Amino acid sequence: MKISKRGNKWQYDFRYDGNRYRKSGFPTKKEATEKGNEIYNQLTKGFNLTNDISFIDYYKSWLQVNKEGQLSDKSIQRYKSSIEVFEEKFGDLPINKLTQLKYRELLKEYGEGLYLKPRKDGRTTNSVQKLHLCLRAALQDAMNEGIIVKDPTYKAKPYGIKSAQHESAKFMTIDNYINLKNYVTDRKELSYLFIYILIITGARFGEVQKLKYSDLKRKENLLHLPGTKTETSDRTIPITEKEMSYLINNLKDRPIQMNGYIFNTGKSLISNNAVTKVLNKFCLENKIGSYTLHSIRHTHCSYLLHKGVSIHYISKRLGHANVTTTLSIYSHLLEEIDKEETVKLRKIMNDL
Repeated sequence: MKISKRGNKWQYDFRYDGNRYRKSGFPTKKEATEKGNEIYNQLTKGFNLTNDISFIDYYKSWLQVNKEGQLSDKSIQRYKSSIEVFEEKFGDLPINKLTQLKYRELLKEYGEGLYLKPRKDGRTTNSVQKLHLCLRAALQDAMNEGIIVKDPTYKAKPYGIKSAQHESAKFMTIDNYINLKNYVTDRKELSYLFIYILIITGARFGEVQKLKYSDLKRKENLLHLPGTKTETSDRTIPITEKEMSYLINNLKDRPIQMNGYIFNTGKSLISNNAVTKVLNKFCLENKIGSYTLHSIRHTHCSYLLHKGVSIHYISKRLGHANVTTTLSIYSHLLEEIDKEETVKLRKIMNDL
């Protein structure tokens, strides 16, 4: 279900059984959400919220109402794979039979590498945390609705046994970052242009994938990024006049598709795999190891931080829900900058 704002009012919008249900005019987001959920529950009829309903049934309906249409395909897939893990462990377990002990056992075994495609070397703590966050969100809503009286996720501590990727592996050096930009510049293929936009914006893959020609604000040198993760991720950011000119010149001879998407290949939107092949080719030719497309986003942030751009401004540019999210992801970079600032401070004070 999608909850969005139209002017000064809120609306709900969802599809069920081939029909669309949409209504606006609600003064608050909460009221639009509650009414949308009420209508959905009336339509599903047989979905009876009792405390002996299976968690799988509850979760699937909860996901359709609360998340689908609001999150990126990648995020939705994470929620779906989470319930697959639960089902593999517990089957059709009634929601009121899930205890804290059983839930913690699930997290422990998942961290050890069990379920879905088993991992002999286990999983990272970050992977287990993602599973936990998806399941916990539904279970806490079930408790708020009175379906269960205790939260089985209470004080659960998700952890894995596989070492996480070292922080330095998530970031390119500035030299490699600049070299990558030069590498993709003046190439006409869509996959090269895609990486160019990732470099100059720090955007997520899904945000660039869904760019339309109308998102290029030529006069103001602004680029609208359609949000795919949270409400705050829909944003408009500044780019340089030189960068805008490059985009316009690169696109001017391309046929514009009926749907207006820049990265429409003719059959579908460009795939992550197609763009990743270009990045892998660059890494191989320059013998710099392996990086993901998301590494470009991390490096973009790192570059701005080291150039003195404030963390609050960067947070908005990256489309984070709040600056706390940015701080939690890039805390180690800020610690490095603090050390540099300490050196500056001592020099300044010595000059007194």
